[in-house]
Amino acid sequence: MPTRYQLIAEGSAAGLLFLLSPLAGYFLGKWVGQGLGLGMVPAYVGGALGLVAAFLNLMRLVERASR
Repeated sequence: MPTRYQLIAEGSAAGLLFLLSPLAGYFLGKWVGQGLGLGMVPAYVGGALGLVAAFLNLMRLVERASR
């Protein structure tokens, strides 16, 4: 069972991941799109995948905290 301080640390990390994951996905997708000549589509897909990853991480955190 995680301690109170571990949950606080993981919650703080989850907040950062909600900001950083979609941004990283967007900029990586933008770079790939420019390199392959696909326009902005990979940037939007990367941002969406980053957002999905952030939500999955949040679900894991909630599951771990509820034990």
